[in-house]
Amino acid sequence: MTVFEPTEQSRTAAARATALASLARRRTLFASAWNGRALHVLADLLDTAALSFYEEAPAADGIPTDADLALAAAEVVAIQTPGTGFPAQLAQYVTHAVTGRPLVVGREGDDLTADDARLVAALEALHGHLTAAATEEAAQALLEAVFALHDKRADLAQLARG
Repeated sequence: MTVFEPTEQSRTAAARATALASLARRRTLFASAWNGRALHVLADLLDTAALSFYEEAPAADGIPTDADLALAAAEVVAIQTPGTGFPAQLAQYVTHAVTGRPLVVGREGDDLTADDARLVAALEALHGHLTAAATEEAAQALLEAVFALHDKRADLAQLARG
């Protein structure tokens, strides 16, 4: 049996998944029962992804199969419960450390309100800083800021829906 040693990128992805799981758990303190349950599920799925990055050899794209499945399930939970403030494309914030793919901001529609347009611009700026972060501590602080803006976008979208 071969012992798997995670790469530096895998360790970084695991650290980001763990940071997001911690953020989800902190948000349960102020969430409704429905959103709180979804946040616990998100945290568990993100913990599964983090563990997979440490213990499982990666697939061809650099992402372990179990991490890929857990992150896909987390995105489904985020889509089904927008009140959590987690974006539908949350997996990119974990996998970016491995894939290097550009971070994208999901658009709710082509006709953005002025407030949403400002939030999107701020998210795009933070994405640039996150990509260029010199240390993982800085990257995790930027992740907190990015997800705070995603939470504000979710609140704004909920207000727009009435």
